[in-house]
Amino acid sequence: MTTNITASQPSPTHLIIALKACAGAFCLVFLYSCGYNLFLLAPSIYLLQIYDRVLSSRSTDTLVMLTLIIAVAVVVGSILDIIRRAALSRIGSWLDHRLRPVVLTACFEYGARSDASLANDCYKDLSTLRQFLDSPASSLLFDIPWAPVFLILLFLVHPVLGTIGLMSAGALLVLAILTELATREPLTQANLALARSHMRFATALRYIQVIRAMNMQSGAAQLVYRDAETARRAQDDAMQRTEIILGLSKSARMLSQILIMGVATWLVLDESGNPGIIFVSSLLLGRGLAPIEGAIGAWRAVAFAHAAFNRINRMLIAIASQNDTRTMLIPERGGLVLDGVGYVLPSANRQILSDVTLRLAPGDCVALIGPSGSGKSTLGRIIAGVQPATWGCALLGGVDISALRLYGGMRHIGYLPQEIELFGGAVKDVIGRLDGTDVGKVIEAAKLVGLHETITRLPQGYDTDIGDGGALLLRAQRQQLGLARAVYGNPALVVLDDPNSSLDYDGERKLFTAIARMRATQMMVVIITHRMGILPVTNKIAIMRNGTIDAFGDSDHIFDSYLQPPARTST
Repeated sequence: MTTNITASQPSPTHLIIALKACAGAFCLVFLYSCGYNLFLLAPSIYLLQIYDRVLSSRSTDTLVMLTLIIAVAVVVGSILDIIRRAALSRIGSWLDHRLRPVVLTACFEYGARSDASLANDCYKDLSTLRQFLDSPASSLLFDIPWAPVFLILLFLVHPVLGTIGLMSAGALLVLAILTELATREPLTQANLALARSHMRFATALRYIQVIRAMNMQSGAAQLVYRDAETARRAQDDAMQRTEIILGLSKSARMLSQILIMGVATWLVLDESGNPGIIFVSSLLLGRGLAPIEGAIGAWRAVAFAHAAFNRINRMLIAIASQNDTRTMLIPERGGLVLDGVGYVLPSANRQILSDVTLRLAPGDCVALIGPSGSGKSTLGRIIAGVQPATWGCALLGGVDISALRLYGGMRHIGYLPQEIELFGGAVKDVIGRLDGTDVGKVIEAAKLVGLHETITRLPQGYDTDIGDGGALLLRAQRQQLGLARAVYGNPALVVLDDPNSSLDYDGERKLFTAIARMRATQMMVVIITHRMGILPVTNKIAIMRNGTIDAFGDSDHIFDSYLQPPARTST
């Protein structure tokens, strides 16, 4: 069965689509901001009316009514400010709810394909965007367009006053740009060093028992502390530069306020104008410069949010570009075909596999053997769909294994890696690949690997919590659970990487029995091993050397021809 999925032109990412869906909400926030900023003119109008009407008429009634009107205007402006902040917070919550599953899936895919650390950063970036929309910095963006409006009103009061306001705004803009240029490099260094420190600390905690056994705590702490100190020094440098520029901006603003009030007073004296323009010009200048000055303080938050947006969008574009044109096939119960498979390690540009060709039929069990570094585990990961081949193709039932992975068809493949990571708290969730709703399939998988009776003896049976990553289990038990997870759902192909490394005699016996049962159900089994004791359960053997298959055939033939020790000659 074939389904063609094509895209004639690049489509917008989920992030762009979600932001476009919020366009109406952002327009509403902008309208709220317009109302809020208009009501900020109330104190200026109040002062002008005091000088024009109240002082000239000496009317108390006029003063009371004017005060009540302005008070209502101020309260309404405050309410509009509260509403727009709440709206931005709701938008952030909605974006987080809509994008979290998409970004999480994309991060998993991107981490598996190329860069796990960048995928981790992108997942954190979604929280950065949410926090930005919750912060005052986001509402500041809606106030910045009003800065020119207040400066234009200053020009209407008097061209000289408008010129002073424009020059003050220009000076603050220069200081804002200077803040970005002065802090960009130290902040980048701080982020990189802090990430290294966190990574080293996580690694040290993972291997804490070995570190303690070998008395390496001090050295490990020094490694973590060294990067943390580098980050601290870079952050201190950035903060010192920011503080200096903020001090200059505050001084510039205060000098601007003094200058504009002095000039306004001179204009009143020289032209016999309304004394109210002294205070009105000061208020208008303050409202015109406030968003610009706030931008200096919020520059880091805006820069972080912008960088987070770009990282997420680039990751989504990278994932979408590889998924745009695919042929999705639903595999039948067919064989495994490797045709000219090669793999080059991207980070080192080093060839690991070259021209690997292999064919298996349903029910076959092949052992991949060979010296360390021959490419066995890499080939196993390609067969399991964990990583794509650089060239060549790996087909399961006529379907490209990478296409199965992209379109959720990996239920057809089971995989037991060397390093066993168990996700999920309860046994049934671990075996059921975090989807253990079909308890019958879970029990069937446990019975297939001979683990059912062991599980039933646990305190809560299949509902027993095994701890974080199986911390409450022995390594052999984790390996057996990993094997049960691999065969869950009766997959067509199972890849086992060193499956008996932690098993005792009884465990190996159960493993051999499980492999025989898998073959009886027409599963194909690929075993990567260094131990010859597991070869009797196979019907084919492939010997790997220097990244290619040196010999492949029936187990008896390969064993007799390549693995049988030479007979001793009597003298």
